[in-house]
Amino acid sequence: MPTKPSPGSERRNEPRSAATGEIRLRQSDVLSGAFAGRLMDIATGGFRARHGRLTLTSGQLVDFEFDGHCGLACVVWTRIVDGEAETGFRILPHPAD
Repeated sequence: MPTKPSPGSERRNEPRSAATGEIRLRQSDVLSGAFAGRLMDIATGGFRARHGRLTLTSGQLVDFEFDGHCGLACVVWTRIVDGEAETGFRILPHPAD
């Protein structure tokens, strides 16, 4: 019988790599404009970033741009660390894909 992962255990399905640099984000459902963040790590299907937008919640969509990459991503989780948000994003496929 398969076991369920314990809370806090690793649940990622793909390897991730440490990343640095600025990322530009814009909430698709909010008119408040773009905001900047710092990349923490990346994987084929997602990335993690720190930023000042403390109101992001799971399921929200953001447009992103960093290091020549751009697209649409979905917020998977957000936690507040030292007054900043740390968020995990899943990159969504382009509609033509």
